[in-house]
Amino acid sequence: MNNLVTSNLSHHPGRTAASVFGVALGVVLVVLTVGLVRGALREVGRRGSNVGVEIMLRQAGQGISLTSADMNIPIDEVISKVRAVPGVAFAVPIGQNLEMGASGGLGIRQLEAINYDEFAAATTLRIVQGQPLPAEGNVAIIDSKEARDKKLNVGDKIKALSDRELTVVGIYEPEMGARIKVPLALMQAALGAKGKASMIYVKCVNSAEQEEVAQRIVAQVPDFTVLFARDIPQLMATGFTALNVFLNVVAGLATIISLLVILLTMYSSVMERTRQIGVLKALGLSRAGIAWVFEKEALLISLLGIVLGLTVSLVARYFLVNKLNWKIELETGYVLYTCVGGLLSGLLGALYPALRAARLDPVEALGYE
Repeated sequence: MNNLVTSNLSHHPGRTAASVFGVALGVVLVVLTVGLVRGALREVGRRGSNVGVEIMLRQAGQGISLTSADMNIPIDEVISKVRAVPGVAFAVPIGQNLEMGASGGLGIRQLEAINYDEFAAATTLRIVQGQPLPAEGNVAIIDSKEARDKKLNVGDKIKALSDRELTVVGIYEPEMGARIKVPLALMQAALGAKGKASMIYVKCVNSAEQEEVAQRIVAQVPDFTVLFARDIPQLMATGFTALNVFLNVVAGLATIISLLVILLTMYSSVMERTRQIGVLKALGLSRAGIAWVFEKEALLISLLGIVLGLTVSLVARYFLVNKLNWKIELETGYVLYTCVGGLLSGLLGALYPALRAARLDPVEALGYE
């Protein structure tokens, strides 16, 4: 019976190959999409924890997300209150803007706007090439990895903030926050948010007392929420509700694609092999036996598709990570889901064609032309 299954698949190699590729496409879609999203998030989390401050303040309800925070914090009104809190060493306003359509990764690029002197005093940032970021002008500093990956040097031009041409005046280390930093005044002017910031970085006098300092800050500015820098990697690792829903939708669509591919393949196979089914029934094969033949064919197609999809995903990941410097992390849970989902989609996709084959009348099937 197993020989019958393999011979049936090899009898139509083109259709079998198309079915295997269809299942493999769903596997690649899930593995690479999830890996790319998770890798990008974890990289953002790692850089966020490198800043060197303990507390990040955002307006209540704003939370943390991939999308840029609105620049709606009135700096003069809030900063003085935060700096007056006992235990606060520095309170630094930060601007954030997310640009779509950037090359590499998820096709997005985050910019960070700072006042260099106070930002450098509060964090571990240091210039390793070029000069510090001026307070104004169409200029930017980039981290050393951005410089290597994009082959940028001091004096080169980059486009950002609605296609403004910015001159790279310095390269900094270590990697922290957004890879490109511009003057806060420049981002305020570009976004029409004069005197506003997206968030506030807080450096404590004693990092061991950051919880107590955070409580004092919230008491002073109750409309703000506190995020501890140490928690960012874990927040990024678990993802956000909207992104998790998106990834689950991608996984569900991949399963449906595989199911429909198997359904179409098996249904066509039943129509073409009506006489064969009649012969098998005449030889005494039961309805369950007939159905199981088609289910085994579907399972074999699914298994081949899963193996091909995982192989393509691993090869693509190696190329993207090592050649293009993308961050792609394979999620064990989603890989297992893809494998199990692929096999289940094969079983369910072949169910109707298998039952249809099992219900065929042997006499009519033998007389089918």
